[in-house]
Amino acid sequence: MAVDPSALVGLGLLLALAAGCVFWLGAGVVEFCRARGLVAPITTRSSHTRPTPHGGGVLLPLVAVPTGLLLVALLPLPHEGFLICLLLASLGVALVGWRDDVAHLDPRLRLAVHLPAVAVGLMFLPPLFDIFPQALVVPWWAEKLLLLLAWGWFVNLYNFMDGADGLASTNAVFLGCAVALLAPAIAPLALLVAAVAAGLLRVNGAPAKVFLGDVGSTWLGYMLGGLLLVAAADNTWQQLWPLATVALVFCTDATSTLVRRIAYGHAPWVPHKTFWFHRALALGLTHRRLVAVVGALNLTLLALAWGSMAAGWPEVGFLLGLLLMAGCACYIRGHEHDQYPPKKP
Repeated sequence: MAVDPSALVGLGLLLALAAGCVFWLGAGVVEFCRARGLVAPITTRSSHTRPTPHGGGVLLPLVAVPTGLLLVALLPLPHEGFLICLLLASLGVALVGWRDDVAHLDPRLRLAVHLPAVAVGLMFLPPLFDIFPQALVVPWWAEKLLLLLAWGWFVNLYNFMDGADGLASTNAVFLGCAVALLAPAIAPLALLVAAVAAGLLRVNGAPAKVFLGDVGSTWLGYMLGGLLLVAAADNTWQQLWPLATVALVFCTDATSTLVRRIAYGHAPWVPHKTFWFHRALALGLTHRRLVAVVGALNLTLLALAWGSMAAGWPEVGFLLGLLLMAGCACYIRGHEHDQYPPKKP
């Protein structure tokens, strides 16, 4: 299909404007959060060494949502109803995230907003599990329930993984670009999320002058989760595996940590400092170096996803990605054993 060069230029200018707005407003949002008393103190769970403002991620929906609605109105994007719903419902996720940054809401109340926002989005999402033979067709309600849990979990795991300077923002830049590459039809919105996240790195990158806060991390989780799903809507089997592959860093860290903590009898909602990235920081990795390592892992996963998709075996890239993440976990555990050897009886 021919691409209108003027449309590409216009898209590039609009994305640059969105990123520039977030970049330009970055210094102001630091002072705004500080003036509102939104300052994260030093606690046993902290990875920072000085009190730092949080809630700076409020800029992301304020800039991206109106820009995204403009893109949907101007461009012939697929699944327009879903994309409009995604953008509008993301405001509810951002609002409850902001209230949590200000007043520390009960986790159940946050979930009571996240799940309906996901459910509304799923109403406009076309079937994904129609890839199986007729005898194995998944009932529509079972598919929606599974996707509700998966997308709802992605929103929260993105929040959990926002614990190092620039980590969640940089990962959002990568995921937005990866979705644009793997599913060009929705590239404008995916690149928009990447653009605003990149703009915020001025103040959120290591060393961070302001943290994303729940308002930013949950909004990113909701938007990226929705884009990953709709990117797989038109060619599910071929697209699902590569898209799952590029999301493995955050998904494997948060999910394996949750399973491990539940197995040891810990409540899932209690704050802690035992994610794999926390453990890497505890071994002496700096925030900047951690982001660089995660970036290298992400690029490797993208290469696996792209290569396996081109070869016609997309699930192979996913399996290799899982092995890569398991190898990283073993590497961290090995260094922990060397640095903190078990005491002899």
